Amino acid sequence: VLDTDHPEIMEFIHWKMTEERKAHVLLANGFSGGMEGEAYHTVSGQNSNNSVRVSDAFLQAVLDGKAWQLRSRRTKKVISELPAAQILREMARAAWECADPGIQFHDTIQKWHMCPNSGEIRASNPCSEYMFLDNSACNLASLNLVRFLKGREFDWQGFTQAIQILLLAQDILVDYAGYPTPAIAENSHNFRPLGLGYANLGGLLMRLGIPYDSDEAAAWTARITGAMHALALSASQKMAGASGAFPAWEQHREAGLKVLQLHADAWRGKNFVDL
Repeated sequence: VLDTDHPEIMEFIHWKMTEERKAHVLLANGFSGGMEGEAYHTVSGQNSNNSVRVSDAFLQAVLDGKAWQLRSRRTKKVISELPAAQILREMARAAWECADPGIQFHDTIQKWHMCPNSGEIRASNPCSEYMFLDNSACNLASLNLVRFLKGREFDWQGFTQAIQILLLAQDILVDYAGYPTPAIAENSHNFRPLGLGYANLGGLLMRLGIPYDSDEAAAWTARITGAMHALALSASQKMAGASGAFPAWEQHREAGLKVLQLHADAWRGKNFVDL
């Protein structure tokens, strides 16, 4: 993950796209394909997920047609300037050619940060489903939505029970897991972050005969996602009632409640544009 004001941002944006072009040349000249084939095995970047951190100020500079300053990481001194629109355009071109880089919206992420008093969220795991503090870790798991389909009915009761059981198991794993550094271990125990998601949404919609890009599909997605989030909060509350809140909760209580209020407002249709 690189910030848009990094002096090497253009090289970073072009890196994987350039390597992809090399692989295409090798493929055209008879070298084998696939991740383990000769073509891709001899170029770099194939095992990385690259993202760029964009700020509201950068996006406003794009809209206003202004230049964007690239700054030293250490001294913050301006190294050079580029049109902000050119940077975004190159990001779009590279993503079209090789699916990278992705975009992470820094200011929006901070707005929904549950624990801001311990620092900014500056990056994510490779697939971006987990965003939290530096030197932290998260147990990740997914529920296969198709397994909850009974004929043409979704088993909401089973879905609820599975979420409660899995989150409890994930929380137990926090204490039994091994961590690569003392700092990551400390943050994992102080914050106890858990990540539960779902998989096979497309398969579920297909089995229900719902077009993927339709209002009905969007409604199903919103309902499942909203229900999972609410049920996860409920499960977290029950665990806190039995074992106590995570150690860092009190210092982040006010900020955390503000974020929960943002979720409540969004559910009621307020601030929807800001989501």
